[in-house]
Amino acid sequence: MTDSSLIFIISQPRSGSSLLQQLLLNNIEIVSSPEPWQMLSLIYTYKKNNIASSYNPFYAVENFTRYLDEREDGFEDYKNRVKKLALDLYKDRLGEHQYFLDKTPRYYHIIKELYEFFPNAKFIFLVRNPLAVFASILDYNFKGDYKKFLKSEDRIDDLFLAPKLVEEGIKIIKDSITISYEDLITNTDNTLKKINSFLSLETPLQADYEVKGSFSNSKHVDTKSLDKHSKPVSDYLDSWKKTINTIQKKQLALEYLAKLQQVDSSRYNIREIEKMLKVHSTDKTNLFSIPLDLLINREEKLSIFQLIKKRILIKLNKKGL
Repeated sequence: MTDSSLIFIISQPRSGSSLLQQLLLNNIEIVSSPEPWQMLSLIYTYKKNNIASSYNPFYAVENFTRYLDEREDGFEDYKNRVKKLALDLYKDRLGEHQYFLDKTPRYYHIIKELYEFFPNAKFIFLVRNPLAVFASILDYNFKGDYKKFLKSEDRIDDLFLAPKLVEEGIKIIKDSITISYEDLITNTDNTLKKINSFLSLETPLQADYEVKGSFSNSKHVDTKSLDKHSKPVSDYLDSWKKTINTIQKKQLALEYLAKLQQVDSSRYNIREIEKMLKVHSTDKTNLFSIPLDLLINREEKLSIFQLIKKRILIKLNKKGL
């Protein structure tokens, strides 16, 4: 097997990658598995990170790379072995198909490494309205609990780091295709034709799907909406309006968009999205709102004044004020 038989879907989590995966799987030339995650495990044996573990992963990487460098070309030799192992693992799943599709949302962390290992692979970048992503993570993963949501460091990466790294990846990998979630569900046929041409598939992609096999009961696949339909629908285009149902959530979403605009990492017109959000009416009101910075920054990094302010505002919000 060669890397030309690989397809990677790269996106922010909650951008519609599960839907896109199912549409591609409806083609007999493509096979896949629910979120393999294999390249994260392999690449993070030498890539520096802040992952919490029963041992210090930072020192593990530092010492392991030093160990490899004790031998001439030891590091490059190790990466070649990792590539061979990765391709062997993919080959086990490829069978008689033309492509193996790896859809793992957190691959945005390792776009450059994936491209280094697999320069001939097909990269499909999927983007979505950042307000919809914010609301979808808040609703689907945290059931509307914005405090838990914005306390989660990996979710903060999903909000701010992912769009930045995805945009960098689009610029680096010239032989790739970028599609939007909005086009996928409102202009499905044309979008699939573009993907079909990009992948050079002999059998045309169809605008329908059936969730089956290992995908039907996997917790790694969002079947919440997929099971309700058999083709892309526009029902979820404005679903953020239902989730952003309080002044507090609206304020947090506005602050998120403002920060995203500062780092210029979105392919969307943030100002226009802000305008839509500002005129959006909420069902519930709050007299006090907690600023985004107080929720996303770790408490040890807050000043005493900020920490006191945060705890007071949380208590006030619990009382429904």
